[in-house]
Amino acid sequence: MDPAVSLPVQLDVRGRRCVVVGGGVVGTRRVAALLDAGAQVVVISPDPAPALRTMAAEGSVELVERPFAPEDLDGARLVVAATGVLDVDEAVSTAAGARGVLVNRSDRADRGDLAFPAVVRRGPVRLAVSTGGAAPAVTRLVAESVDEGLDAVLGLDGDGLALLVDVVAEVRRELIEGAYGGPRPGGGADHEVGVTPGPLDWRSALDASILDLIRQGRRAEAKERLLACLSSS
Repeated sequence: MDPAVSLPVQLDVRGRRCVVVGGGVVGTRRVAALLDAGAQVVVISPDPAPALRTMAAEGSVELVERPFAPEDLDGARLVVAATGVLDVDEAVSTAAGARGVLVNRSDRADRGDLAFPAVVRRGPVRLAVSTGGAAPAVTRLVAESVDEGLDAVLGLDGDGLALLVDVVAEVRRELIEGAYGGPRPGGGADHEVGVTPGPLDWRSALDASILDLIRQGRRAEAKERLLACLSSS
């Protein structure tokens, strides 16, 4: 996968069957990421790491202690090939392709459909950094740098970002539903209800004064000001 031409997306795997083939260090990391995303995780490995056995005992994952079989991918949303054995990982890719299952290759990112990014988490906000699997060390370096500087950029911690997201989501919903502003234009997500017919200027509306109200926990005032800014944009 060429990171220069890959499409950055968010994949919803909540409640979906996701298979991890390989029970080593990399496989364990992928399991943790999938569980965090709400997936139903199945691990296929004849020799899984102790951490995976613990997860299975707790009921977090389904652990199948045997070599991979193509049928393991029936009904799967995606599969991670992380055995470190070329022939096995190739067999996983072949089985995935035959079933239309997305595949992540820990050994050869260029032969997979997707790569796992480094993720910076702040409350409900997720920032993903990726080199398409080509240079994980660079991915981690950039992610760590963003993580260290993010608080200083916005001046909001996780709770503050959660409040900001909540306020903006509520305002956006009210505008779309026509609860505030002028007639609904026919443009979709970028042409929401507002006084002006064009796209609303969210970036300008989310100015320093609103961020300051959010920092102080003054939710109602922040919402009122945001609506006023959008109505005049």
